[in-house]
Amino acid sequence: MVQFSDIASELERQAIELPSWAFGNSGTRFRVFGTPGTPRTPQEKIADAAQVHAHTALAPTVAIHIPWDKVDDYAALRAYANDLGVELGTVNSNTFQDEAYKFGSLASVDPVVRRKAIDHHLECIDIMHQTGSRDLKIWLADGTNYPGQGDIRARQDWLADSLREIYDALGEQQRLVLEYKFFEPAFYHTDVPDWGTSYAHVSALGPKAFTCLDTGHHAPGTNIEFIVAQRCDWASSGRSTSTPASTPTTI
Repeated sequence: MVQFSDIASELERQAIELPSWAFGNSGTRFRVFGTPGTPRTPQEKIADAAQVHAHTALAPTVAIHIPWDKVDDYAALRAYANDLGVELGTVNSNTFQDEAYKFGSLASVDPVVRRKAIDHHLECIDIMHQTGSRDLKIWLADGTNYPGQGDIRARQDWLADSLREIYDALGEQQRLVLEYKFFEPAFYHTDVPDWGTSYAHVSALGPKAFTCLDTGHHAPGTNIEFIVAQRCDWASSGRSTSTPASTPTTI
């Protein structure tokens, strides 16, 4: 049986990356409830996150979201974070707010829309160069709401092509992390609805692409430990070239 002493050293190395948007005004899907003292700028969100790290020593990095955390000078934003004792972490893209993405982004039937979505991710990679970030995390709201609205197979091909261009633009030490939500938000089908679909795409891309295990979006009764164990086994056995035992997770 594993004893606490066997894992204590591992726990000492534990690090949790805080999302900047968790410190801003947010709420339910139906209304945003404002509170006094809520951060208004990327700098204020980072300052709040730095306070968490100062009191816990467990949160050394802060993930940012583009365009929510857009600034004119990312090198200065990085220096600001460093002065507060934290680093800028994952850069999260956003292809779910613009009107152009009403029927999809990287998986859209419209090549003009796909081009716009790809260019946004290339912009995020440029930001990563300035912030020193390692990971580009992609979550897509792409999908359809009723049968016949779109070609499911073609959308997977378009998505694969879009991800390939983004992946090929990564720096040597940078990574692409493909998130998913369990059949959210589309009513009929979602283009990346589960960890298996995400895994299939990143496996095709190469060793700098990873699946994000989204622990907060699984069907009731889903065994998260089994998914982690299964993927760790693939990695350790050499059956996977893209998903190591330390796969990124999100809640």
